[in-house]
Amino acid sequence: MVKQSITKPVRFGLVLSAGGVRGIYAHSGFLKALEDLHLDVSAISGCSAGAIVGGIYASGTPLKKWLGSLKSMDKDDFWQPGSWGKSVWQLIRFGGRTFTGIATTDAPLNFCRKNIAVDTFEACPIPFHSIATSLATGKKAMFSSGDLALGIAASATIPILYQPIEIAGEFYCDGGVIDLGPTEALCCKHKLDVMFVHHVATHNKGFHGLAKDKGDSWPILEIIDTLMFRSRPWYLTEQPISFQRCPCGCKVLIVVLEPKLPDLPWPKTEKGAEVLEAALQQTTQMLTPLLTTLLQNPASLLEKQMSNGIKESRDE
Repeated sequence: MVKQSITKPVRFGLVLSAGGVRGIYAHSGFLKALEDLHLDVSAISGCSAGAIVGGIYASGTPLKKWLGSLKSMDKDDFWQPGSWGKSVWQLIRFGGRTFTGIATTDAPLNFCRKNIAVDTFEACPIPFHSIATSLATGKKAMFSSGDLALGIAASATIPILYQPIEIAGEFYCDGGVIDLGPTEALCCKHKLDVMFVHHVATHNKGFHGLAKDKGDSWPILEIIDTLMFRSRPWYLTEQPISFQRCPCGCKVLIVVLEPKLPDLPWPKTEKGAEVLEAALQQTTQMLTPLLTTLLQNPASLLEKQMSNGIKESRDE
């Protein structure tokens, strides 16, 4: 078979999934691995945790500076519920009529503004798209223009825990309610050759009641996770790495990475460095043997996987 002749650099896009606080550390480790491997990024889309990391990186913030900020991040940077007594009093006093969430989005919004290098999507050196859920329609909403910090925060506003965020008179919450990894945000829009999907959202473990909960996660979050992660993205295979074609029929090669990461219950940050290092090491191990092929003839990776699949099925 004649190898594909590539006269221009391979263009890589990133899809960064939802994943809570753990996802923030994991995606940061993934980006560190890509930089170490000298794989330049041409476009990014992100959901929730992926929107935070992807938006900050796309804005032009140097990764070294972001990793430094991450080392000092604690839950106060994104979770400031104020007085629990006041929240309970308001629920009782107004019969729930004024309750839309425990905490405002002031803390995560300020955190985003502090770490981004530009103020708008349009000013990002790397084209960036975030996904949120419109509370007016219940449908997916994509942001690729306007206030960058608002677009990021809208994607990461977990229902019940945070009050919805308002943009141009409409209200939005976490994009993970609808889509954990927005591949269509990049497909056919940026002349990509390869689209990496870094999927770090937890698998739906289900909620089995308080008596059976032996972990240190919040029961309300287990309920939210069950609702948000009930659907399985089309690209998942439960393999550390897999190669697929975009379902729209375009020629973009989709490389899906599903790393195995340490647990990090929301809103804890103490073991974030372990998650970051695990994502960094696994990405490096998976991509290093493929580096030459990714840079010269990425389409052959899918052809090889399909050939192996046929051979394995015949062997069976």
